[in-house]
Amino acid sequence: MKKINWKYCQSNSDLILASGAQLLDKDSTSTFEDLYPRKYGNYLISDKANKWKYIGEAKTLSNRIKQHSKEKTSTFYKNYLNLQNNFPDLPKGLKISDFQIQTILTNIGRKEIEEFGIVNIPANLNKFQNSKRQKYAEETDQKVWNEVQSRFSLLLEQGEKELLESKDYSWFDAQVQSTAGIYWVEHSAKGLIYIGESSNMLDRFDTHSSTTYFSALRRHIGENILGFHLQTRNGKKKHFEDKEEIRVTDLLKKCTIKPCIVNFGRYELEEYLIRKHKPLLNRKEKK
Repeated sequence: MKKINWKYCQSNSDLILASGAQLLDKDSTSTFEDLYPRKYGNYLISDKANKWKYIGEAKTLSNRIKQHSKEKTSTFYKNYLNLQNNFPDLPKGLKISDFQIQTILTNIGRKEIEEFGIVNIPANLNKFQNSKRQKYAEETDQKVWNEVQSRFSLLLEQGEKELLESKDYSWFDAQVQSTAGIYWVEHSAKGLIYIGESSNMLDRFDTHSSTTYFSALRRHIGENILGFHLQTRNGKKKHFEDKEEIRVTDLLKKCTIKPCIVNFGRYELEEYLIRKHKPLLNRKEKK
């Protein structure tokens, strides 16, 4: 068995993900009425002909599948209805009960499995993120997948070490790559204020550096550090006044950012880091 560590997982992410996606695609099928575990995992929803598929990830499989079982809250079924005009051979008139479910427990890598599966299974009912991963047609290794999942706690500790040893930059001098990863933000006086993840760190960095509408970090800085109140424009309560936007940007000038490339396990690493280090502005995962 190869030495399974954080660096191995980052260098061999496609092999690991192909193995996990294959396991998911071969799982026995279930219905929406069946019971599912309250655990991290991935799920695959398909029609009975096994041609039209939707892949997703969940922190609690039972809750997410229950959400998909109701038309009002089912993302996959809304996609099915919306895509009928785009694909003439997509069967018409299917109900949610006409679809089947496959699942896999995923301790680490669940977001990447989703991204990988959209392209490689393929999951043609997913509307977004279809360019996050490349086609992969090489070997799979079930033993590697199982070993990675069993060692997830150690892998997260190693990922933390790699992030903390990464170079940090003053905010507007940062060298951020256009790749998936984790980033760590510290303020000169307030210390660690935010940990984030993105499938494209450069795009996320540019968003945080500009306007508040798409940036949770800027919203938290404005509301929770500077005491501003979000303004509603065009029905969206996601804006600050222009002079307040300048103040948020000025605060970022006093911050450093530490970016770290992560090809595998970024969701779980972000969750682990937030629980452990409790950044000032992160709300999720602190408990």
